[in-house]
Amino acid sequence: MRLATIYSRANVGLDAPAVTIEVHLSAGLPALNIVGLPETAVKESKDRVRSAILNSKFDFPSAGRITINLAPADLPKEGGRFDLPIALGILAASRQINAQNLHTYEFVGELGLSGELRPIKGVLPVALQTVKQNRTLVIPEKNKNEATLVNNIEVLTPRHLLDITGHINGQLRLELAENSNAELEETPYPDLSDVKGQHHAKRALEIAAAGGHSMLMIGPPGTGKSMLASRLPGILPPMTEQEALESAAIYSISRSNFQFDSWKKRPFRQPHHSASSAALVGGGSNPKPGEISLAHTGILFLDEMPEFDRKVLEVLREPLETGHIVIFRSSCEFSKDSANCE
Repeated sequence: MRLATIYSRANVGLDAPAVTIEVHLSAGLPALNIVGLPETAVKESKDRVRSAILNSKFDFPSAGRITINLAPADLPKEGGRFDLPIALGILAASRQINAQNLHTYEFVGELGLSGELRPIKGVLPVALQTVKQNRTLVIPEKNKNEATLVNNIEVLTPRHLLDITGHINGQLRLELAENSNAELEETPYPDLSDVKGQHHAKRALEIAAAGGHSMLMIGPPGTGKSMLASRLPGILPPMTEQEALESAAIYSISRSNFQFDSWKKRPFRQPHHSASSAALVGGGSNPKPGEISLAHTGILFLDEMPEFDRKVLEVLREPLETGHIVIFRSSCEFSKDSANCE
């Protein structure tokens, strides 16, 4: 019996819960089974992993039974982020790489058929949790800028499966990625110096910025309401490190590629008046943040507000009263007996 354990992390909203990947090689008819509530992309990882291992000149153990358990079993697993840890688990269980120090790492990343590592979304929440566990995070190179926004984190950024296996076996040494904060250049916001006149409106913006108040601007078209609103982020206080991480984490799980130049810049969101309730507050069968969440620590500007559907505006009531929004995925999606779902 040969068993290997690899640590990784899932993506559930802004959280990145720990996932332990157990790979067991045993005698029996050739088979590869993945258990632990995997969705389609995770089930398909066995084909990507097999090709990546073979094209990296390793042996794929096809003479027996391979069982891969993604624990905890009741946590839904999705995306290609588990390709890399599954491949390393198979190589460790088959004793092709050194498994002695694997417990000091956490791995996430999608594999191409050649063994090339491809970027994933939602790396920043993973980095925030990994640094708390005092482990080294291994991610694709294209996710480096995003992960190294977190202070005091150790990150390895291989380009290929062979890079990380060589590092684990001691055949080559990957250097820790440097903190990307040092590479940032501050870009100025548009500010009130662009606005001529409008002294009362500018005074109202200053009061709203100082006190964190909402504003309602009324006037005929062409009087500068939109331009004034777009200047509001420029007079807000600079973002703290915690605020910047919170805002960046939301964008990290919303996009496939994190916008590095938006770090520590207060967001300005301007949804179209035809936007639905789900677009504004988030949700859906695969929950994603809406405009309210994307505007966190910044400005949500509803231009031509009377044109918005009344039901859409009503969903703003709870976030304005409580200061937060909760979106979740129904457990019915994972239940085989839909009659028991409420």
